[in-house]
Amino acid sequence: MIEPVGQWRRPVYLFGAGHVGQAIARHLPGLPLRLCWFDTRPMFASLDGVTVVPEEDIVTCVAQAPDEAAIVILTHDHALDYRLTRAALQRPGAGFIGLIGSATKRARFVSRLAADGLDGAAPGRLTCPIGVDGITGKEPDVIAIAVLAQLLRLPQHVTEKPEKVSVLG
Repeated sequence: MIEPVGQWRRPVYLFGAGHVGQAIARHLPGLPLRLCWFDTRPMFASLDGVTVVPEEDIVTCVAQAPDEAAIVILTHDHALDYRLTRAALQRPGAGFIGLIGSATKRARFVSRLAADGLDGAAPGRLTCPIGVDGITGKEPDVIAIAVLAQLLRLPQHVTEKPEKVSVLG
């Protein structure tokens, strides 16, 4: 019997530690995803896995994400969502850029991005609303599972072949 060791796990740069962010983090263990979780609010500093970053510095976290990372934006503040979305779309290599919200929020952001001079093709890389189509629940766990399913559907990035180990000796 041969079992792959060291399966590649897509980095997920999650911005927001509210109810939906916590639900995503709760359902993520065991999936081929690796969580990097950020919020600007000190009240979440005690939450396991959250890195609290000052609001004026959080955009640098987007710049530090590896190219294949999934960037998921669901903060408590539309202005912060916009800054993070803009920073993510200015990066050429993000594996996924997702923003929580409605089609109306997407239209407002796309209009504002155009007014700010962002390349016209960039908004085509933005997924908003996030989650697998057809799942309409608004509960944090429902949204979380729909988003994680969407991330699992992304093409796998393979930098090298996984090491194979025989468990029979």
